[in-house]
Amino acid sequence: MVQKDNQNNDGDVKTNLIGHTDGETRQTPNTDNKPGLSKEDLEGKVDYEMSIGSYTDLTEGVLTDDRDERKPSEKPTVPDGGYGWFVVLGCFLSHVIVGGFERNDGVYYLQFKARFNESAQLTSWPGALVSTLRLFLGPVASAVCSMYSVRTTTIIGAIILTLAQILNAFTPNFYFLFFSHSALQGVGRGLMYAPSLIIISMYFDKHQGLAAGLGSSGVGVGTFCLVPFTQFLFDTYGFQGTFIIMAGIALNGMLVAMLYRPLSMHRRFTQETRITDTDQLEVEQEVVLAQLAEAGDSTSIQSIRLHRKSVSVSEKEDSRALTHLTSTGPVPEQKQSEGWCLSSLKICFPVEHQGKAGSNKKKLFHFGLLKDPSFLMFCVSIGLFTAAFKAAFTFIPALVKSKNLSESDAAMVLSICGIFDTLGRIVSGLILDRPLLRPHRLLLYNSFVFAIATVSFILPFLKSFATLSVMCSFYGALTGAYISQKSVVLVDILGIENMSSSFGLLICFQAMGMCAGPPLSGALRDAFGGFDEAFYLGGCFMVLAGLLMIASNIFLTIKNRRHRSHQKPAKLPETEAQ
Repeated sequence: MVQKDNQNNDGDVKTNLIGHTDGETRQTPNTDNKPGLSKEDLEGKVDYEMSIGSYTDLTEGVLTDDRDERKPSEKPTVPDGGYGWFVVLGCFLSHVIVGGFERNDGVYYLQFKARFNESAQLTSWPGALVSTLRLFLGPVASAVCSMYSVRTTTIIGAIILTLAQILNAFTPNFYFLFFSHSALQGVGRGLMYAPSLIIISMYFDKHQGLAAGLGSSGVGVGTFCLVPFTQFLFDTYGFQGTFIIMAGIALNGMLVAMLYRPLSMHRRFTQETRITDTDQLEVEQEVVLAQLAEAGDSTSIQSIRLHRKSVSVSEKEDSRALTHLTSTGPVPEQKQSEGWCLSSLKICFPVEHQGKAGSNKKKLFHFGLLKDPSFLMFCVSIGLFTAAFKAAFTFIPALVKSKNLSESDAAMVLSICGIFDTLGRIVSGLILDRPLLRPHRLLLYNSFVFAIATVSFILPFLKSFATLSVMCSFYGALTGAYISQKSVVLVDILGIENMSSSFGLLICFQAMGMCAGPPLSGALRDAFGGFDEAFYLGGCFMVLAGLLMIASNIFLTIKNRRHRSHQKPAKLPETEAQ
């Protein structure tokens, strides 16, 4: 798209150019008697395309619109539907694979024990390490998403997960499982898990809670589909055949990644429309902007590239009338290869990236976010919740069996818990996305953890299958809601711009909780001879997590009030580049 700069009475457009030289560029003004390119010259096959990558950073530029002036601080718009629901489908399928493999650890434990005949404690380590490693790799997975893309990260994870299954099939001894099953599979799961949650926040705002709930509900589906299917495979095809088939299932993660269309590609597909009327386009002459050298922290627009391919205009809501984009200062002279360069360009694009060039460089570990008290307390709260949650799901079958119920009853109670886990994820998204409840989302989210604590304290007192089933259904629904909405709450606390970096740190705290919870509960079992104390400890962890969430909400409220009190309306610069 090309925008008018200066227009005379005849309708010609004048564009300030930097002269064309072989070795360097210099600014040369237009003259009034220089002929322009008429609209008739554009008849037939007009072939231009504006390409700015994925909305290239327009450094210190300001976009104005006669109808709707956008503030520089306004966050980029998101689709909030449309193709985003296919992204949710990809997230759902990713959770089916990762969640199903995660819940398969109990089945794998029995097979490893029968095949290698090691002690129970040693045999449990590969399954414990793979879950912990998946979470500890959160910052790495988030950094890979930031530096490359969500799609690329998911593909890498699927390949590694597939390789791990193949190596498991031909493992020569038990200790090789620490490499193939624990290390490789943990990396593969981690690189598939984090992107599936990050991309939801990229595509959704108003319906983010519902989208997150639908996507993460794949864990429950994976549990009820893959776990019995895996046991069937072991019974039918044996150890090697099962893991080869599981490798094929893991490879489907690459197909899942294809649904993760980059947001920039989505916007280009939805915003561009071929120009069929040459009256929409008026230019003075063919221009190709040469790409200038990267200017680091320079405060002026350095380059935007025009490719002679196609002319397109946007008909989406975010597109405005062709208006002005003005740099804040003159473009300095510099060495450059042959080409034409604009010292002043006026064009319209939706605001997405503003700020200094180089400000969007990615950080591998953004530990500076932990200086925010609200975020730090939220992370610790999630860590405590995970410790109690992991211990509870580890010992619920044992607790049921200790009430003089059968192993099948214990498995059924756990299955009921999983069913309501899925329902809780979906329903919580619907509830927390209601317009009346969205402003109070953090408060409602905080109430979930206190409800879970109450259930944890009640469970040891129940004796019958019916009462245990009812209470475990509440436990599953509440924990499912709490887990599925953590990425949504994270955006409420830090904003979408910090989603990738902050989510990785959050998962790290989850990993620490996963490591600490079951061993502490197991120590109480050894000390007191029962499982009741493990659930009491879990209830205490939940109460402490809820108190930290209250403190986090208080700090966040104070921070937001201070921000609003110091915020001033942004002023649009009136000076154009010379």
